[in-house]
Amino acid sequence: MGRMWLDHPVLWHSSRISSGYNSTVMTLEQFKLIRSRWHNWYTADWDYARATVYFFCAGIAFFILVNILFQLGQRTRLFRKAPLYSKVIAASRALGSRQIYVPVVDYYSPPLSAVVIVAGFVIFFAALTFAAHPYVWPNVAMGHSPPIATRSGWISIAILPFLLVFATKVNLVGMFTGVSHEKLQVYHRWTAWIMYITSLIHTFPFIVQNIRRGEMVENWNTSSFYWTGVAALVPQTWLVFMSWGPIRNRYYETFKKLHFIASGIFVPALFIHCDFRLTSWDYFWASAALYGFSWFARYGRTLINGLTSDATLEALPDNMVKITVPTKLKWRPGQHFFVRFLDLGIHAASSHPFTVASLPGSGAEKDGGRNVIEIYARVLGGITARLGAVAKSGGLKTSRVLLDGPYGGVEAKLDAYDRVLLLAGGSGVTFVVPLLLDIVRGSKSGKTMCRAVQIVWAVRSIDALSWFDDILSRAVKSAPEGLMVSVSYYVTDGSTIIDDAASTSTKDEKVVADDVISKHAGRPILSGIIKEFCAEQGTVAVATCGPDSFNLDVGNAVSECELAIVRGKSVCSEIYLHSESYSW
Repeated sequence: MGRMWLDHPVLWHSSRISSGYNSTVMTLEQFKLIRSRWHNWYTADWDYARATVYFFCAGIAFFILVNILFQLGQRTRLFRKAPLYSKVIAASRALGSRQIYVPVVDYYSPPLSAVVIVAGFVIFFAALTFAAHPYVWPNVAMGHSPPIATRSGWISIAILPFLLVFATKVNLVGMFTGVSHEKLQVYHRWTAWIMYITSLIHTFPFIVQNIRRGEMVENWNTSSFYWTGVAALVPQTWLVFMSWGPIRNRYYETFKKLHFIASGIFVPALFIHCDFRLTSWDYFWASAALYGFSWFARYGRTLINGLTSDATLEALPDNMVKITVPTKLKWRPGQHFFVRFLDLGIHAASSHPFTVASLPGSGAEKDGGRNVIEIYARVLGGITARLGAVAKSGGLKTSRVLLDGPYGGVEAKLDAYDRVLLLAGGSGVTFVVPLLLDIVRGSKSGKTMCRAVQIVWAVRSIDALSWFDDILSRAVKSAPEGLMVSVSYYVTDGSTIIDDAASTSTKDEKVVADDVISKHAGRPILSGIIKEFCAEQGTVAVATCGPDSFNLDVGNAVSECELAIVRGKSVCSEIYLHSESYSW
């Protein structure tokens, strides 16, 4: 190569003193244009990169304010009596509950609220990229960098810190907005796509311009900007296309490892490509600080959680594994840990998220005062296949583990609502069971306003009911006076159900909230269950965890009920929905 990777001497910022222009071969209008805002190469970072930062910060600040108002409303209940408040909240939650399914490509959209936010990203960055004219200088003396390439490059660089923050587990955005890390993944993926598109818009004008001028070979051989740009664009292309849902979900173990490797190539290559032009490296320092904080916080907490935890593995019916870990840690119902199994060979190289199905203190009496983390995992592939094989073997049935967490959980206080509906599909029951147990526990101590809880659990086979049958039965029996608890099982494989607590029912039978445990054959009609549950006065909280199709039906049914509140056609005054997915 004709020069070093970086210009020397290496500086923090490059100079803003304009040079290389020959004003004598430009018209007065052209000279004024290259010195004006939104067109001046030497202030393009202020115009475009800072605009990108301000846009993201304004959006984050808005949702911080929303979170503060939500938490204030949860604690004081001051706003709930205001009709306007109820309608505004219901309208926003209707948008947050609704999803779209595209059967042709088997695609489940994120909630429409996320779609609207992403659409806002697209509109803003499209306007920022294409609003200013011209896209290419009419006079070669006005500069070597095409204006549209300059601005899109700065937009790409400024997106980088936010893209990385949205991907982290200890997430500063999530801490202040109250949104758990897994729900921010949608913004990580879409900002990655936007950055990729703006990177392409940055790249191709240079290629076209240099081919037209016959300078492509010379610039490739003499300027590191061209080949370092390609060195960054290749792994970036891999990152965005291999993160496509069907590929990511099917080959997740491989995807995760290669994703980190490709990122480790992309960011340094982009760093070298920028070559400290203006303030470009500031965005890398910010990225390093934000990502570094998350990394040290996460692994530091793992060390604090302890290096001596032991997990016991137990095989359960219907291809499930129960993982039990005695610990001194505490967590909230619905939260999850990332667990690293140190004695499972290659799987020790990565950690995996598992929802805790127990409450702190639930096993304290029988485990020397320690809390007991209980995890139920369905055996599919990768780590769960290995766990299943170990649990079924006659040999090792324990493993040392590292615990990273807890994370997630339900943002709202469910026991602050008059009635709570908990819905689960398959192993999603591990998320809703601790929510039920927590409400029952709180009701015994008089710390809850909830007066009725209904849990609906759909499973593929009747054998699966054994996972939590005893726990749910005890929860129903131990519920104090004033709290009605009902449990409805649905077995979807077509088995005939003989129920000791209630008469045999079919899949279209109406489910009534009462202190009973009922069993049903067939799939639950979720829309009917939800609409009936929301047909009484008061406030309602709904929590769901299941397959994508299950959560979609729940979310769309809740959205319909929210719209009824907006139209003034519902006696229910407020509905809160928390939706948890199997994966993200």
